[in-house]
Amino acid sequence: MLPMTALYPAETLKQLDQAEALSISLPELPQPSLCPLFWMEFKGHCYRFFPLNKTWAEADLYCSEFSVGRKSAKLASIHSWEENVFVYDLVNSCVPGIPADVWTGLHDHRQEGQFEWTDGSSYDYSYWDGSQPDDGVHADPEEEDCVQIWYRPTSALRSWNDNICSRKFPFVCKIPSLTIH
Repeated sequence: MLPMTALYPAETLKQLDQAEALSISLPELPQPSLCPLFWMEFKGHCYRFFPLNKTWAEADLYCSEFSVGRKSAKLASIHSWEENVFVYDLVNSCVPGIPADVWTGLHDHRQEGQFEWTDGSSYDYSYWDGSQPDDGVHADPEEEDCVQIWYRPTSALRSWNDNICSRKFPFVCKIPSLTIH
């Protein structure tokens, strides 16, 4: 077999070496965002925090006004510790230093104690605060059927609480991100 220098002139070999060096040193381009403007992507879904005080039903209706393709947004469902941290940190990045209680899509409207997500996904993860859910046994006679991520100095960070659905809190919406085929 002939050496490369016998097959190609020295100038061509130099150009090939430069091209190879360039292709190796180019950084990977980031994937295009598959979420609408102002929404944040996390593991195949898009999330957006809305610092608007709304009842749980108003917040869910507000979320449904946003869509990607044929899918409408819903109040956020949470299926892992990582997702819970992401949602809480998303809120905290928008209102730094101000702990905010925010509505999620979890509720037990249909049957007390049987929690379900508004997006129909499985209830496979929870991070209830110590004595929660308590359905408001401590104070208000009204049932607490809607779930929020809350902040209390005595509570675990990013923990959940059931609350009265007519109370007004900010909220996080979630929608599947676009898929490119």
